[in-house]
Amino acid sequence: MAISASVTRGFTFATGVDVTAAALNQLGTPTVSVATPIAVSNGGTGSANASDARTALGLGTIATQAANAVALTGGTISGTIMTLRSYAVSGVPSASPAGQMIYVTDGNSGAATVAVSDGSNWKVVALGATIST
Repeated sequence: MAISASVTRGFTFATGVDVTAAALNQLGTPTVSVATPIAVSNGGTGSANASDARTALGLGTIATQAANAVALTGGTISGTIMTLRSYAVSGVPSASPAGQMIYVTDGNSGAATVAVSDGSNWKVVALGATIST
């Protein structure tokens, strides 16, 4: 498939044609438009807008989430170590909603523990013995 781009002043450059800086300087500030979306096989997305492009590339809703506000609503987290947010007892967040997990540096009679919220309170998770080989 041939791809061409039209720029202001009626110049048309086809794919494979060398365009030098000197030639572009004659144009002033060009406005480039592509009449047909570029296919994925040619390095494009085959789409005319961002939403369709994400769909064409197989990206789900996580592709539009900010790195500091990711919501996982299904699937499985595996193959990685998960680090819980760490708090002292004096600074734990609200226990609502239920199901949250945190690491509390002094939450089990002064000892470190994992805690799970029941929606009203943080509950200590018994950590057990130290692992050994």
